[in-house]
Amino acid sequence: MDVVKGEREAKSYESEGIIYGCSERREGGKLRIRDYRNYRLNYKEKLCGFLITVGISGIISWLFYRSPYGMAGAIPLYMLVKKHLREYLLRRQRQQMLFQFREILQMTVAALKAGYAMENAFVEAWQEYVGLYGSKTIIAQEFRNINHKVQLNMPLEQLLDDFAQRSGIEEIISFAQVFGFAKRSGGDMMKIFYGTVDKIRQKSEVEREIETVVTAKRTEQRIMDFVPFGILFYVGATSPEFLTPLYGNLLGVSVMTVCLLGYLGAFFLAEKILDIQI
Repeated sequence: MDVVKGEREAKSYESEGIIYGCSERREGGKLRIRDYRNYRLNYKEKLCGFLITVGISGIISWLFYRSPYGMAGAIPLYMLVKKHLREYLLRRQRQQMLFQFREILQMTVAALKAGYAMENAFVEAWQEYVGLYGSKTIIAQEFRNINHKVQLNMPLEQLLDDFAQRSGIEEIISFAQVFGFAKRSGGDMMKIFYGTVDKIRQKSEVEREIETVVTAKRTEQRIMDFVPFGILFYVGATSPEFLTPLYGNLLGVSVMTVCLLGYLGAFFLAEKILDIQI
């Protein structure tokens, strides 16, 4: 029954034209394997970064220089904003992938307990996963691709190892290595699955605990980030004569530039302190 179901699954892939999914894309007539270790911003994300840059540059040029020439720093600022946006989205993508991978492993364990063979257990787990989380998530499309290639007689352990290396996630890489060794030597698969799920769960719990501890500090930091801008705006609006000597002359521009660089140094130092990696 499992074999028939697997063949039916393979035919459904072929009828839908599913030869490559999220993990493989056609670009310029060539097949490109997606590497999750590097995040590529899409059009909307680049536009978001551009709008953030324009907004920040406009505020800085008016508050610190009262001149449109202050917008000259928009180009290096855009590169900086894009870099931080890419790092944030990459970190969020890895967290989502780790959660999704844990879920599909738990579903695979349930299928193995029900008597499915290993390859068919992955197919059954994928179907259950898609029913709960949809087919557009990274893990759903990756495992759809893996299941399809398994039907083409490619080794499951090789496909998992390829995905693990492209994911760049330590827990997935470790699972793929142990899985490949156990499949070749006949190890305890259930123990491997349970061990990986438990390891991912423990890491998620530690991350939540750390996030709970630093949330208050991060909120304080966000408030302090806006305080210098608020002070300049308030003084400029209520007592502009105090700031007038700092605008339109070389000495004033130099003083404001030094203050701006000091603010940026404090900003990045605070970000570094609160960026706790596990």
